[in-house]
Amino acid sequence: MNEQNPLLKIRFEGKAVGPGKISVSHLLRFLPNLNKALQRTGRVLQGASESVRRGQPPRNIKSEVALDLVLLTPGSPAAVLGFERRQEVASFSEMDFGLEILEKAFGGLEAVQKDEAVEALPTGYDTGVLMAWRDAGVLFSQGIDKIEFTLNHREKAVQASFTPNGVARIQERIKGPQVNIRTIEGRLLMADFKEHGTRCRVHPSAGDPVLCLFDEEQKDEVLEDILQYVRIVGEAKEDPISQKITSIKIHDIERLEDRQDEAADLLPQGTPISRTFWESPTLEELARSQNVQPMTNVRALFGTWPGEENDGFEAAIDELRHPGRKRGGRS
Repeated sequence: MNEQNPLLKIRFEGKAVGPGKISVSHLLRFLPNLNKALQRTGRVLQGASESVRRGQPPRNIKSEVALDLVLLTPGSPAAVLGFERRQEVASFSEMDFGLEILEKAFGGLEAVQKDEAVEALPTGYDTGVLMAWRDAGVLFSQGIDKIEFTLNHREKAVQASFTPNGVARIQERIKGPQVNIRTIEGRLLMADFKEHGTRCRVHPSAGDPVLCLFDEEQKDEVLEDILQYVRIVGEAKEDPISQKITSIKIHDIERLEDRQDEAADLLPQGTPISRTFWESPTLEELARSQNVQPMTNVRALFGTWPGEENDGFEAAIDELRHPGRKRGGRS
């Protein structure tokens, strides 16, 4: 290992970093999405029809792209991180699947940020890979202006720059053809993964909740964002009279980190029940979990239902059904 020239160098620029210094929160947001982008690229290269799958990635992909942080050094001014692969490199680089994943991931990143209207995605890319890079780009709203990658795997390194404009271009590719594309923002509170098909419900800060439909391969993304404030982009169906959205077929779902305090009153309240899934809680435990308090005055129930025997209820209903009819005869 060359300590000053590791296999992968990532350079962060912006007011949120200092010479050789970057916050842990930035790394915790960026590195999992980088890892996700690499693993999904590996799935596409292996021939998977969709890179977004529920569950763990195949063991060989996970081990091929496992990276160790070996260097943190200042730039001018920037923070530069160096990474080496955890497993030993194959004897012939042409047969090294891990290097192929890294090369296609970073080479493709440069291509998908270009403004040219090219329909086909680079080798190793699909919508799931784009979504992982888009999520990694959240750092651009947190004081990072530019991220540069240098892959020193061959005599000529592969280099790619990641920028806010590039994230916007990736977002456009995720949306796809603009066929009644709409955007809604709100808290994702409900999801159905089985009984009635794959669908969820988003509650905006104001207005009615919106039913959102998603594909099987989008389950992971939806599950990760349950209870979060999100932005949904997709093809909308609208009521022809009210023009209100009746449902949206999700193209993209994005967590909005800076809006997690909005509509917080919609979040479930109460104390979670400490039981395994198959155990039945007692009535007392259910009451505590839902903040149901015991009644202190049973007289509060007196006179509520069914009410007085001759309280005029039936007559009032009859009057509503037959306005103008005189009692005891026909109008």
